[in-house]
Amino acid sequence: MVIKDKVKQRRLERLRHLRESSEATLGNGSSHRSSPSVDFLLPPSRQKEELPLYADPDWRRQMEDPEFAWRQKIMMDTAHDDTERGFLTPPSARRIAFKLLISGVIFASVYGMFHIDKPWANQGKLYITAALTQSYDFTALSAWYADKFGGAPSFIPSFNRAGNEAVIVSTSKRTLFAPAKGSVLIRYDGATHKGVQLNAAEYAPVYAMDTGQVIFAGTTTDTGLTIMIRHPGGLESLYGGLSEVTVAVGDWMKVGEPIGKASAKDPAQGNLYFSVMKEGMTINPADVITFD
Repeated sequence: MVIKDKVKQRRLERLRHLRESSEATLGNGSSHRSSPSVDFLLPPSRQKEELPLYADPDWRRQMEDPEFAWRQKIMMDTAHDDTERGFLTPPSARRIAFKLLISGVIFASVYGMFHIDKPWANQGKLYITAALTQSYDFTALSAWYADKFGGAPSFIPSFNRAGNEAVIVSTSKRTLFAPAKGSVLIRYDGATHKGVQLNAAEYAPVYAMDTGQVIFAGTTTDTGLTIMIRHPGGLESLYGGLSEVTVAVGDWMKVGEPIGKASAKDPAQGNLYFSVMKEGMTINPADVITFD
């Protein structure tokens, strides 16, 4: 109780001193319109703002109560939290609710996109899948850093790496999966043979080259039972001559996930046809895939 009384006494003395200073200032014809007692309640950044002079006797009498003055200070500080919020100040409940609402809208949009079979939705799926599954290519950043600073930054893991662990597709690095274990029987030439014929084990499992969406699963006159998958970066892979298909159009496949089985062994023609296209043009599969 003694400590509490001393605190109240100090507050009263402070308020009395401010009130006397205010009266002395007004008596000297000062043009400042703010009440020092109100300035005392405001943060330093707002003490220079023009405020009405509280000449109401009831207000002055209430301000003599230190508890009332303290409550007024808290109310004024809270009212200006949005304009004077510091970096470490916890966010308000309203701000948290707003962020939760925005997060919910984004989550619902992405969830709905993956359940809509539309061209624009498929493009969005590929973009999101690529962002979540592909590693960032640090090659250009490493070259720029070496040119500017002449050293190896520790935060770039691919800087001066001894071996290339990923198969290069254009300028991007990502690991691609061989469709099946086997040797190349007929090679790509870009004219007659726009893919490769693999000699895999009889009815061997066939795997997705990369993450992507199945865009065709059926029979064609050229390659028989066939699967086509669209991948990030403008790539498409085709798997032909299959004996069994275990996926359907619209399915999303992970890299290395089984999609079907090769056909019976054919020593002359092989038992699995595989081709890769980039931006609609066929490319040599051996440039992006390492075969046995």
